[in-house]
Amino acid sequence: MRLALEQVPAYRAWRALDPGPDMDVDTRMAALPLLTKRELRQFGPSGFIAPGLDLTRGLAEGAVELVNTSGTSTEQVTLTWNQSWWDAGERLSWSLNRHARGAGLGDHAEAVLANPLAVGVPAHDGAPLPLEQRRHGRFLYLNEHLDNTRWSDAHARRMAAELSAFQPLTIEANPTLLARFAEMALRLGLRCHQPRLIVFSFELPSRLHWRKVREFFDCPVMNSYGCTEAGCVMTQCEAGSYHQNAEFTRIEFQPLAPRFERPALGRLALTSFGNPWRALLRFDVGDLVRLRAPEEPCPCGRRLGVVAESLAGRCGDLTFDRHGRLLTVDDVDRAMSDADDLSEYQAVQTAPGEWRLLVVGATPRSVAAARERLRALTDARVEAVSCTAVPAEASGKHRLAYSTCRQPDDTFFEGAARAP
Repeated sequence: MRLALEQVPAYRAWRALDPGPDMDVDTRMAALPLLTKRELRQFGPSGFIAPGLDLTRGLAEGAVELVNTSGTSTEQVTLTWNQSWWDAGERLSWSLNRHARGAGLGDHAEAVLANPLAVGVPAHDGAPLPLEQRRHGRFLYLNEHLDNTRWSDAHARRMAAELSAFQPLTIEANPTLLARFAEMALRLGLRCHQPRLIVFSFELPSRLHWRKVREFFDCPVMNSYGCTEAGCVMTQCEAGSYHQNAEFTRIEFQPLAPRFERPALGRLALTSFGNPWRALLRFDVGDLVRLRAPEEPCPCGRRLGVVAESLAGRCGDLTFDRHGRLLTVDDVDRAMSDADDLSEYQAVQTAPGEWRLLVVGATPRSVAAARERLRALTDARVEAVSCTAVPAEASGKHRLAYSTCRQPDDTFFEGAARAP
């Protein structure tokens, strides 16, 4: 913190807000603003580098790379990527899950199933990429297609065959895509190599994703929560809670405003440790979590740092029922995932009392059942439409629920972010 405030260019204007080194770190942090993607774009990669490092030289020597975060052209941020720092944080995060800790992870073979925009192996002309263009060191990238709603049966067979040939120790996957593959594989009667561990990443998994993946794969599944900006932030333990990667990330929690009557629910501000190529202070990552009650510790026995009961979705994807009651993505998913014969869905609030529901893999009867579940949750009018697949956003990610008529702002949250 001291180094960033005194010598990192992006925080020059923050120095006057710092109450000084005589105060404790919580007080000093709370006096500072939240860092947003706007400032990351404004100052660029060089504005967040620690003193004594030169970006041009670091790029030339391979110590650091430049990457773009996912998002539309107006939302993308260009950042430095320090692979050694990321790897160290990821290795430590494995200790927070019993299955990951015991899987023998390290320099292991890993298959990755994601939108190719997120991992750098897109086939822009739609043609399949040969295996040698999707195999990089210990990684095998299973998907090169930007439009994953049009996967063919042949593509599913190729993925299954490559998994059996490559025999990865782990699969890191976008949950939407892995659930789609699992459903196709089940329909086609395919079998493939079973990894020791599946790690969900890239986006918030639905309960439907968990169900379908576990139907096809016979191995532990965990969710990893992190971001390009701040690294591996929290890891889901074997009991289902999310534990802070405390040696690499400081987490501050800002609860929702009292009027919403949900004090355990709030957004996160992240401060990274040990990355000289990006000094990150109080970054508003834009995500909501639900904290575990202090009197109800996680059954796994871990106590260090922040412990969240669940991830609740993006702040920008908050919705409301017809009476103004706040709904998180997790609230919507809990209601929708109990619907029969549902493979995927997307619930969009188009007006205070109006919703549009996309439903995948359902009969007319189950479409009606899904519509009724959302109507019961929102007390609103719901138009339900059956489709073959929910399309991804421009970022390549999928959104389970969001609103086009109301966006949250800082007044939705109470006071300043603080360490729980």
